Amino acid sequence: MGSTQLNQPEGGDEARHPSRRVSRGGEKWFAEARLGTFNVCGGMEDKVDEVYEMMDARGIDILCVNETKRKGKDITTHGSYTAYWSGVDVTERACQGVGIILSERMVNCVKGYECVSPRLLGMRLKVGLRKLFVLGVYAPDMSKNISIREEFWESARETLMICEDNEYVIMLGDFNGRVGVKRTGYESVLGTFGDVSVNENGESLLEVCMEKKLLVTNTLFCHKKIHMYTWQRGKDRSMIDFAIVDGRMKSEVVDTRVFRGNSVGTDHYMVICRISGLFKGWRHRAPVSTTPLQRIRVENLRDECVKEKYLCNLKEKFSDMSAENKEEKDFEYVWDRMKRGLVDAATEVCGISKKKNDRKGNTYWWDDEVRMMVDAKKKAWLSSQQQRFFSLSLITHTITHTLRAKKKTFSIVKSHVTNKVQTVKIIFLCKT
Repeated sequence: MGSTQLNQPEGGDEARHPSRRVSRGGEKWFAEARLGTFNVCGGMEDKVDEVYEMMDARGIDILCVNETKRKGKDITTHGSYTAYWSGVDVTERACQGVGIILSERMVNCVKGYECVSPRLLGMRLKVGLRKLFVLGVYAPDMSKNISIREEFWESARETLMICEDNEYVIMLGDFNGRVGVKRTGYESVLGTFGDVSVNENGESLLEVCMEKKLLVTNTLFCHKKIHMYTWQRGKDRSMIDFAIVDGRMKSEVVDTRVFRGNSVGTDHYMVICRISGLFKGWRHRAPVSTTPLQRIRVENLRDECVKEKYLCNLKEKFSDMSAENKEEKDFEYVWDRMKRGLVDAATEVCGISKKKNDRKGNTYWWDDEVRMMVDAKKKAWLSSQQQRFFSLSLITHTITHTLRAKKKTFSIVKSHVTNKVQTVKIIFLCKT
């Protein structure tokens, strides 16, 4: 899916933004997006080709890779995929490292990224009309000092604090935490399926999820145990790699599970989360051109001096053209040279004007008084909407209460009448 190419005619969808394409004439553009996370264990250098092949086979749009052991911050390309890397300084020993690999259509949606640390990589995307903030995570394991772990989670909180309200947060990675299943206090962030064990990293992750209203999608779906556990070494296994999404996207999450069968020398398994509607086609609005329109100031020809200068300039250009085109027989070429001479002469003599966007350019009238009045108008509108909502709620409550009372009264009367009829029938049968 990530590398699928459509044979599209010139123009139309070919000129559109990849996230805004619309299915036409039997062409199909996938609306579903696949997000994944994968701990490669032991570095990425010798496993690059295998990882990209796995992405291509599974149709993954966003893949967070952990323990890459790449140094520095870098952006690389491999075919139709683009990878963003965040690692330790080039002077340090290779360790940690996190990366986010994007498919071709997702690369065109990137609005910015930040290499926070060798364990955190944030990225902003706009897919269609939806804004996403994707955070790639590689948390320190429980063997690390508690101060290192607390510093990491504090850094993760600070990174998520910069997210805007209209951005949907997605966290992918190896959290080295066991979160358990749904229980009191965590009903909004956990499902009922998964491993019941919990550790300190898991509790820290759940606190972040509660603060940002996130949802651990691994726990939402019932799968075989081999499709739930993300790490296994011998007989030990656990769920520590997660795909976490904004709670507002819960209804769009189709499935989250482990995919086995691809080995790159790691004891982790790839986790893939399928989200529907993220690339749902919608009609593209052509962007408004920001290039200033140029116009020749022909009104300057009313001035006799300018008019005389224009005629002299025009005679010079035409004389040059006539000397050059004596042997030229191509009508189109002659007309092109004549048109160019007319326009160039007028431009040199009369000059040009650029039409600007007055709404954006001339804002000299904007001051604190205007800003205060605009703010007051917004507050008044919001207040009116709230009052309207409360009034509507009161009316709805009154109508509902009245209807329920009427229905209850009717049910009582109906039951009473039914009992009377049954009694009369019994008496009549007894007498007969």
